[in-house]
Amino acid sequence: MQRYFINEDLENKKDLILSADDLHHLKNVMRSRNGDEITCIDINGQVYSCMIDDVEQGSIKIIKEIDENNELDVEITLIYALPKGDKFEMVLQKATELGVSRIVPLLTQRCVVKTDKIKFEKKLVRYQKILKEAAQQSRRNKIPQIVNVIKLAEIREYLGTYNLVAYEEKAKRGEHLTLKQCLDKLESNDKITIIVGSEGGFEEKEIEMMEALKIRSCSLGKRILRSETAPLYMLSVIGYAREIDK
Repeated sequence: MQRYFINEDLENKKDLILSADDLHHLKNVMRSRNGDEITCIDINGQVYSCMIDDVEQGSIKIIKEIDENNELDVEITLIYALPKGDKFEMVLQKATELGVSRIVPLLTQRCVVKTDKIKFEKKLVRYQKILKEAAQQSRRNKIPQIVNVIKLAEIREYLGTYNLVAYEEKAKRGEHLTLKQCLDKLESNDKITIIVGSEGGFEEKEIEMMEALKIRSCSLGKRILRSETAPLYMLSVIGYAREIDK
């Protein structure tokens, strides 16, 4: 059943009006008709079974609440140094499917991409659309947040209960337990921030700066992963630890 995110609180409401974009999708892509059932998720992540009342006007009747929660029980922030090409958009999509809560684009010394807050802000609408579509497809209750690009000096604001940075030098030294030790300590409602570099990784001074903020460097195993693979690996491991290996 098609799912739509509604940017309002639907508690105690009997009907709603779809946004122009969602109405276009409902009519022209899904070719839905009056009486068809759809699923709507409100701003709080509450799921509702709904029925199309007037497909031309986007009028939707709310039938009942549905007890459904497909979110992880921890909040994950991904701070990701901007990679080359369209890799960033792929990571946005896949990270959403894997349960990320917030994505923070990062500029580091080794980033090939040259941008700033003004230039990056112009791309946020497109990125938010990618996140929304991925959240709908993967049956998420919430759309991940994305913020404007930051520099390393601004990172403190986005740290959580546990904070890890993927660092290949740890792998070279055979230090592989940091990630597991962190996951063993995680509890429901904790906040964890994971940090991944671009194709060139991080400068040693950048790692030192992060470690001064109590961010722990961690290995992702014996193999060196591409910049677009590393965040998905970390998200997968966290998801496995929270949902399956219990």
